[in-house]
Amino acid sequence: MKAVDFYKLPRSIQDRFVGSVMSGFPPAPLLATKAAKPTKIAWLGLSGVSFVTLVIVTRIGYGALDSSLALHSGKALLLYALLIFGIAFGLVQAFGQLVREKALPYAAGVYLFPACLIDARSDQFKVFWTSDLNGVDVQGGSVRVAFAGGATFLFPIADAAQAASIVAEVQAARDRAMHAKAAEDPKELVAVDPLHNPRFSSPVGPRDPYDMRRPPWKKLGPVVAVAVAAIVAPTLWALRNNGSDKTLYARATQANDTESYRAYLERGAKFKDEVSGTLLPRAELHDAERSGSVAALIKFKADHPGSKISTEVALSIRTAMLAELEKAKAVGTLAALDEFAKHYPEHGVEPELREAIHAVYLRELDAYKKRAPGKDKNVVPFVERLFAWSEKHGPKVEVRFKRRKSESLGRADQYVAKTPSFMGEVSYPSLKFDEKRSTKREIVLGKLLATKLDAGLSPELFDVSMGAQVPTDAETLPDVKVPTLFISHAAEWSGHSYVSTRPRGSYVGILFPFEAVFVIPGDAKPMKLKAEIMKQAALGQLKEDDTIMPGPAEEKVYEAMATDAFEQFGNKFLVLLFAKEVKPAAP
Repeated sequence: MKAVDFYKLPRSIQDRFVGSVMSGFPPAPLLATKAAKPTKIAWLGLSGVSFVTLVIVTRIGYGALDSSLALHSGKALLLYALLIFGIAFGLVQAFGQLVREKALPYAAGVYLFPACLIDARSDQFKVFWTSDLNGVDVQGGSVRVAFAGGATFLFPIADAAQAASIVAEVQAARDRAMHAKAAEDPKELVAVDPLHNPRFSSPVGPRDPYDMRRPPWKKLGPVVAVAVAAIVAPTLWALRNNGSDKTLYARATQANDTESYRAYLERGAKFKDEVSGTLLPRAELHDAERSGSVAALIKFKADHPGSKISTEVALSIRTAMLAELEKAKAVGTLAALDEFAKHYPEHGVEPELREAIHAVYLRELDAYKKRAPGKDKNVVPFVERLFAWSEKHGPKVEVRFKRRKSESLGRADQYVAKTPSFMGEVSYPSLKFDEKRSTKREIVLGKLLATKLDAGLSPELFDVSMGAQVPTDAETLPDVKVPTLFISHAAEWSGHSYVSTRPRGSYVGILFPFEAVFVIPGDAKPMKLKAEIMKQAALGQLKEDDTIMPGPAEEKVYEAMATDAFEQFGNKFLVLLFAKEVKPAAP
């Protein structure tokens, strides 16, 4: 095989070859197949493979929230550049090859002459001498020509019936060429070999060889491809990442859940501020809402100080708090509402809570009104004010006693001392109404009133207890900070006297003046009740014990009188407030 550059041949040989293959001038080709080399196809294949690979690369991880390749890093830019270089370089080379083929003065192909086979599919000929033929035969619809060294060429034929004659013709032509070469016959060599340089050429024809035509940028193909890659790769990389980022954002917003937004923040970039500042917190807020836990919402608020969705957070917490408040209201007790307020100190539903508390007070007040006796038209308005004060300031109510000094028990002591049945100092009635004994009686009555008031008004809304005694020498009742029931009392001689023979003793009747003043702080209309209860000497107490002696006898008589008087007054006061007997609240 011999390599020949067509453009370096003498013009005379170039013209002979062109005339032979294009116009049929001798020597005409015995067989021919016209086709250019597949080089440009190979370059186009490189471009195609690079393009497909580039498409695949750009699609890898595109818009995928679960892919770490959702946005390609700067390292991927090198791969982009390499693939774009492959596309551009393949196109440049293929186009250059096409231009070069179009510039040939002959039809590119493979031509079999008597002396040689010329592979002229490009301007770089490959010449195979027929003297090196290994065989010529028919293969299918083609004539196969094989040379020593393994080179084989197929020439399709239109009529298979002529195949045998074509084979014989080729063999005969080869023999002619070998004979011409052996004989060195110039005429024969020119007749069998289009590349044989004749002794004489036309004196009037052109002398300069054909010029090779190629694009001016053909030799700069790599440079052109690099320039294209340098411009296109960063642009494509940026456009791809921008599109993927938008797709990531669209998919995250479509899913609209915390997992998707967190995945975007891990992989996306363009919408990070919006996602991290608004969308993700909003999705987390929805998760907290779906949990049905107020604690989860409060924790969310604590974990997101200064959130851009603070208004939504506040609204969500308020909605949840209102739902919790409804649960507390459903219980129907002030304790449930207080527990709500205690458990959620920053509940933010103060108006609604106050309204709920007010509803409890109204309910209990209405219940009281239904059982109120109605004997005193001032009682119900007073109780209404008492409920209003308690709703605003708390449940505390006190019962306090004030013992007034007696103005007549001293005279009673003098009187009994002069009676025949005087038994000494134990007969003095004043000793049975001293501070110690009066305090015990006050405690009994105070506990009774506290229990009855607490149960009669509302065990839940009021906490009635005994307060400190008012000093005996106080001229007026003290100012109060909580609603207070003052009960002032004294023990006076009624002017009556009584004698007991068994045991021997002298006694007097006692008048018990009581005054109740129920005061509400800041209220100018207290509820009042006055009563004077006169008691005869309870000598019947002595009949129960025949062995009782003077001293204990006087103690028993006067204690029975005082106890009965205190009970009577307590009942008078309770009947003023309550129509029926009120059972004490369960402890």
